[in-house]
Amino acid sequence: MSVSVPFSDEDLARRRASSRRLAWLIGAAVLALYVIGFFFKRG
Repeated sequence: MSVSVPFSDEDLARRRASSRRLAWLIGAAVLALYVIGFFFKRG
């Protein structure tokens, strides 16, 4: 009995790369909001 794999290796690599990019994008957005928050507090 063989187990069917829903994603191929290339597909998994592609998904991993895109989720890594998304994580970096979210991290950059959070950091930008954090820095902008400092300017609003001082103002």
